[in-house]
Amino acid sequence: MTVVLIVVAAIVVIVIIAGLALSPMLNKKGDAAITRAKVLVGGEDAVTVIEPKAVGMGTEPEDAGGLLGMGCLAASADTIAFVTWQPQAEFVIDRSTITSVETAADDPGSVSKTTIDVHYTRAGGETALARWRFGRDLVDWLTELGYDWGPDGPPSTESADSADG
Repeated sequence: MTVVLIVVAAIVVIVIIAGLALSPMLNKKGDAAITRAKVLVGGEDAVTVIEPKAVGMGTEPEDAGGLLGMGCLAASADTIAFVTWQPQAEFVIDRSTITSVETAADDPGSVSKTTIDVHYTRAGGETALARWRFGRDLVDWLTELGYDWGPDGPPSTESADSADG
């Protein structure tokens, strides 16, 4: 039993050391994705909302080009861009092709994390859906993308922030 505990402790130490060693490399990958996403939407001054740690959940249909994994999601008045951290890959949607925006949350103004579904029309006229998951600035993102908040409009971002705890 003692041998098992020693082996488990050694594995835990190795995992912690590896995590600490890889952290700066991951941060550099994230910074590169952020920089590229800003370029794709027209530069830093054009960015209206940005989420450096969004999770791409692909597109429906799969051949619509959406990406899976951790990345940076940025939007400007004309473009939405998603750039994955590693390997760095890009996915761009022209905002004029967006037909609707949905979220999995029943009350998106009071949750800290959920998915955002962006329905859009592809170049050939086919419809597609791109999905991302993230938690920061959810109200800002939904509002920016044209989410239908109903007659009361979007909640204030202060009340959404306080819902996070």
